[in-house]
Amino acid sequence: MLALVEVETSGSPFEKDGRTPTLLYERHIAWRQAAKVSRACQAAFARLGLAIPKWSKATQYKDQGTSAGRLAVIAKARGVNEEVANQSASWGLGQTMGFLYAELGFNSASEMVDHLAGNVAAQLDCLIGELNNKHLVAALNAHEWATVARGYNGAGYAANRYDARLADAWKRWVRKTASTAPPHAPDDLSADEITDLQRKLRRLGYASVGNPDGKFGTKTVGALAQFQAHEGLPVSGRLDAATREALKTAEPIEAPRERKHATAGDLGAAGSKTIRAADRGSLFAWLKGIVGTVLVGGGAADKTGWLDQAQDAIDKANQAKGVWQSFLDLVHPLFAGPASILIGVVLIGAAVGAWFLFDRIKGYRVADHNSGVHAGPSKGE
Repeated sequence: MLALVEVETSGSPFEKDGRTPTLLYERHIAWRQAAKVSRACQAAFARLGLAIPKWSKATQYKDQGTSAGRLAVIAKARGVNEEVANQSASWGLGQTMGFLYAELGFNSASEMVDHLAGNVAAQLDCLIGELNNKHLVAALNAHEWATVARGYNGAGYAANRYDARLADAWKRWVRKTASTAPPHAPDDLSADEITDLQRKLRRLGYASVGNPDGKFGTKTVGALAQFQAHEGLPVSGRLDAATREALKTAEPIEAPRERKHATAGDLGAAGSKTIRAADRGSLFAWLKGIVGTVLVGGGAADKTGWLDQAQDAIDKANQAKGVWQSFLDLVHPLFAGPASILIGVVLIGAAVGAWFLFDRIKGYRVADHNSGVHAGPSKGE
């Protein structure tokens, strides 16, 4: 049960308001549930981006990376149809789907969600009820993780490695609930062994270890202690025999939901210097592109007589010829020769290249944050 709860919600029963059950809104489920009400209801959800025909990684959870985001999404969906919204989200420690309300003895999804609000025991009751209804209790007790994952998470469980994550969590909870033994004395480690340990910890997601340098400093001790705590081992910060064995079979740690679904906008708002610098660079790139476009467009216009045609049109429209002529006299030297076009093309090319570079930088930074490779706060890098 502890393993299942950890995989589903990392053990967090409520959203940041301290009452709403931890939720995840499923847009493809909303498409299906809204259609049962009416086509108009389905269209209303779709119009607001709250319903899609099929599960899509790109759009499914795009705005649910934080608790505030999830609460905003469910509030928006409830504004269309509260019952459909509650049916279309998973709730609580066991992430029980709202559309299962009848199987769990409720008259509606809204009644079920109200029952789970602020109530950990009720959330566990629903989890147990779902396991019983799906005949998964025996498989869970027998550690048949693939059977449990398939029945609880659906046929696509393998894509998210639910079975492997369940097995890994169970292994760690066995250690955590076992009687603790005093830590072993630290081993004498060579620089190469320390470097290998540091690399292993980074691959497992403990990026606070820093860059591998072969020195067993405070960062390495802290990351190793974090690993031991996560794996249910005695926390010593030392590479004892039990920790060595655990490192051989450990799975990478699962990033928190807020970290896993964070966007560049989220990191920028949190104060990420990398994201803000990249945004400034992108803005500068666009400005260069605009200048280049003006030079190319102006030079081409001058060569094709477009400026003269524009003046004729303005004359015919009885607009201020003197003002136009003054403007033309001012900008004409910029567009007088092919050099302006060449400079404009170079500026546009540089702008496009710079924009892609800064976009790539932001992408790498977000990927590092989502995966947990970047361990510090956003504003600390």
